[in-house]
Amino acid sequence: MRIANSLEWRLCLLVTGLVFLLLFTVGYTQMSWQQAALIEEKMDRYESLSNVAALTFNPRFRDDDSPYQEFTNRLIRADRDISYVVIADSKGRVLSAETRELAHRRSFPDGEAGLVALLSRLDSSGDRGSKRISIPVTLRSGERGRVVLGFASQSVLAALQNMQIRLLCTLALLFLLGLLGAISLARTVTSPLRRLITAARCVQAGDLDINVAVSSNTEIGELADTFNRMVATLKESRDKLIERANADSLTGLYNHRYFQERLKSELKRAERYGRPLSVIMVDIDHFKILNSAYGHPVGDLVLREMADIMSGEVRRDIDVLARYGGEEFALILPEAESQDAMACAQRLRLSVQRHCFVNNGGDTIPVTVSLGIAQYPIHSTEREGLIMAADMAMYQSKFLGRNRTTVFNNDTSAEKGCDPYRLYLLLHASDMSTIEAMAAAIDAKGHRYPGFSRDVTDHSVALAQELGWSEKERDDVRIASLLHDIGKLGISEAILNKRESLTDEERDIIRSHPMLGYAVVEQSPHLASMLPGILNHHEWWDGNGYPNRLKGEDIPMIARIIAVVDAYHAMMTERPHCGARVPEDAKAELKRCAGTQFDPAVVDAFLRVLEREEAQAQAA
Repeated sequence: MRIANSLEWRLCLLVTGLVFLLLFTVGYTQMSWQQAALIEEKMDRYESLSNVAALTFNPRFRDDDSPYQEFTNRLIRADRDISYVVIADSKGRVLSAETRELAHRRSFPDGEAGLVALLSRLDSSGDRGSKRISIPVTLRSGERGRVVLGFASQSVLAALQNMQIRLLCTLALLFLLGLLGAISLARTVTSPLRRLITAARCVQAGDLDINVAVSSNTEIGELADTFNRMVATLKESRDKLIERANADSLTGLYNHRYFQERLKSELKRAERYGRPLSVIMVDIDHFKILNSAYGHPVGDLVLREMADIMSGEVRRDIDVLARYGGEEFALILPEAESQDAMACAQRLRLSVQRHCFVNNGGDTIPVTVSLGIAQYPIHSTEREGLIMAADMAMYQSKFLGRNRTTVFNNDTSAEKGCDPYRLYLLLHASDMSTIEAMAAAIDAKGHRYPGFSRDVTDHSVALAQELGWSEKERDDVRIASLLHDIGKLGISEAILNKRESLTDEERDIIRSHPMLGYAVVEQSPHLASMLPGILNHHEWWDGNGYPNRLKGEDIPMIARIIAVVDAYHAMMTERPHCGARVPEDAKAELKRCAGTQFDPAVVDAFLRVLEREEAQAQAA
């Protein structure tokens, strides 16, 4: 704020101007009154002095003019206000004259005209405030004469000057006191206003922890108190809004938005201090079936009880429990490694398993949860990658039988593209180059020859064209065939490429890759049409496949296409448990499995594609 426009400056000018005007008016009036009183007093004194001089006039003692001269000389020294003394006879002849400024005179002009000229000259040589008094006297000869006394105003002017000096000093002192008083008054008024302005700006910036000191019971103090109450009300309303914005309305836990913000800040802190952090994703098993069987009110009851159970098992104040969405919960564990998170997750899982969920009719509802764990910075250094890693581990728990906890396993190097954050970025890209890069990472992890996914894609698109699919449908086949094994990025390379016989658990882990791939791609909205091909490309025509044991026409056509082409190229590739086959053996195996593992119509169409390619190669 500019000083010239401030309220304090204006108040100072106003009060100072009023004080100065008052003092000037009083001083001018006082000076005028004093001047008039002094002049009147002096005039009275001059009259008295003139009368005394006339009474003391006695020129008869001597015959010469010396008594006149002596009298005038003595009289002019009697008072410093007497500027001249003139004695004249009745005819105007000057008998004696004495002045303060002029030299003593012995000859004077004769006649009345000469006397008038002399007196005029004497008056003009004195001060502007001079006064002339003429007193009749009896001369030595007995005739009438007169004594003329001229009075100057030196004493009056000196008195007035002294009075003016005193008055000016008084005015200056009073003006200074008025200015200081004006400044004090202005500060008394504006200082609380400035504090209020500063506080209002803080409130405007979002700081509601501000408080203005109430220093008086005046209107300004009342305004400050009202302001404080208003800010307190705003803060209370803001806190309630934030609480509502951050809380899930059903369970009372933190919601998805707050979870994301808190995880972001906790990751920054973990990075700054070099500390670990773990994330646990929790999903209720078969929750959709539960909702269908018992109704959504019972489902909501289970969610609320789940929130209470998990809240009771979260023992550290720094841990953050949130409802991530639907039947999924998430937990942030700062300063916790994966083994610490595993202990917490197992405690949560067992508490849910032991809890007796009851519907409104008194029936017991079996409820279990599947959990996945990811640790910063081992599994990912980014928020999205860490969530994706925990999500993939949770889906692996579901496929391995549910009601269990899995730690994300990522034992491959970052350059092979299996970092969950990189996977997240690739999934949210829409250009084919990034999708092909993702497919190359899948091939590298499975130790397939470079271009395996590209060959599967080319044949899948050719097969879709053979079946009469549209260009849009062929584009979906192209992307789905590139990504159909994306779930293998969440499986340990040691299991994928193990040359010894797989254990039952390891086999189940490998068979979980369709569900893992589905969980990963599901997070990318523009890839939604590819999900059936990714999830179901290991379903069998006779219903003995996985993960959902679909049968016949229930298997999406896009998945049946990918299943035939993927099997053909897998047989043509060197694998840990068997060598590569020649094309004729691979085609014979497809024919043998048609009607059991594969759709016979799709196998026939694919064989036609292969025969056409062979004919074209021979012709070339």
